[in-house]
Amino acid sequence: MRDDIHTVFIINGAENSAHSQGNYNRGLTTTAQETLAPHFKILTTEIAKGYDPLEEIEKYKQANIVIYQYPVYWFMVPSSLKKYMDEVFTYGDFYIYSDGPYGSGGLMQGKKILISTSWNAPQEAFHDTDAFFDGMAPEEAILAMRKAHQYCGFQELPHFSAHNVVKDPQFETNNSRFAVHLKKTFGLDDMTVAA
Repeated sequence: MRDDIHTVFIINGAENSAHSQGNYNRGLTTTAQETLAPHFKILTTEIAKGYDPLEEIEKYKQANIVIYQYPVYWFMVPSSLKKYMDEVFTYGDFYIYSDGPYGSGGLMQGKKILISTSWNAPQEAFHDTDAFFDGMAPEEAILAMRKAHQYCGFQELPHFSAHNVVKDPQFETNNSRFAVHLKKTFGLDDMTVAA
């Protein structure tokens, strides 16, 4: 996979809240940057620090892969990430209306996304038909985010999730898991990279 990748765009969607200052997601974002920077050009945006929509559009156009790092709020993306997408995912840059089937007008063909999420929900709430998510996997529970990108032509890479991050954060364990996930996904398993 490495030969297909030149530029990775990492978007940190962390927000300050009553429970968090966004440090968990900032930490995972840093891990993504440090793990991938020796091998690829890295572009970044931390939404909470502000952005210019036109500059963001150009980052998407440059990138081969976009990584999203964000906390799941009420089973959705944080409001600032939703606003960011509303402002950046523009007609003529991300999609057009086509004469083909619904969802066939995406202009981001050939680009991929990797979604990394942090959840208050514990791992046990997933993959079990008797549990809260009715047997869904974490990536199934973020269907809206995935479909928004599919509509624009993106393909998905294996996603990552950290769970129970408020009650039992285990940041170091999840941080290490994320570094391993990135190395495997980007074909860096047999190389020494920063974690």
